[in-house]
Amino acid sequence: MYKVLLFDSWGTLVDNYSMADWLEPHVFEANTAAKIAADWRFQQKWAMFYTTLGDRFVPHPGLTEACLRWALEHNHVSLSEAAIKDLMSHYNDLRAYPDVPGALKKLKSLGLTIKIVANPTRQMLEGHTRFAGIREYIDEIISSGDEAKAFKPSPKVFQLGIKRAGCPKNQILWVTGHFWEIVGADTQGLATAWTNRARHPMLQIGVTPTYVVPHLRGLADVLAREMKGTQKKKQAA
Repeated sequence: MYKVLLFDSWGTLVDNYSMADWLEPHVFEANTAAKIAADWRFQQKWAMFYTTLGDRFVPHPGLTEACLRWALEHNHVSLSEAAIKDLMSHYNDLRAYPDVPGALKKLKSLGLTIKIVANPTRQMLEGHTRFAGIREYIDEIISSGDEAKAFKPSPKVFQLGIKRAGCPKNQILWVTGHFWEIVGADTQGLATAWTNRARHPMLQIGVTPTYVVPHLRGLADVLAREMKGTQKKKQAA
């Protein structure tokens, strides 16, 4: 049974698209703010991929700011440097998905160790987990950007997580909202859980997550049932 859950953060525990809340006062319209937030996140994902694959590591928050500037230009929106600075100051202020605090609390009650292994800097991770009200459930925060100088799905990130888990690989469950991350973790021999909030279809490339759930609460419920079943078997034996 699992002892350590290794979590992604952006798009798994906290919602990057909630940056639209901070964009709206600068662009004066909710739909435009949502469009910029979506394009910002889109470019951020791809920039992390191709800089890592190209062995040209660009750390956060600088990469995030570059992607904001791209999204503004893409949407033909011009903001002052002061406005950009204000938006970047709020990138740590990301909301948790509604089910996350309760699900993490339940997972901790099962005796599981919870660690974050994610791309942002340690400072960014500390900031948004505290803003989201979930820091108390996290046993350790590990920044792959700070420590591995690489972003997911680089094998360096998963090996960092395995090293820091402090238990055998078969007792680790990698939890993420992104299928590309499932591919990277599975390639490193890890059990995986895909919190597929967006209900995306699974890419048929021979990779199947250990668990597929619509939200983190679903995973907490599944693991609770499995652990209860294991305990009953032990008692019966």
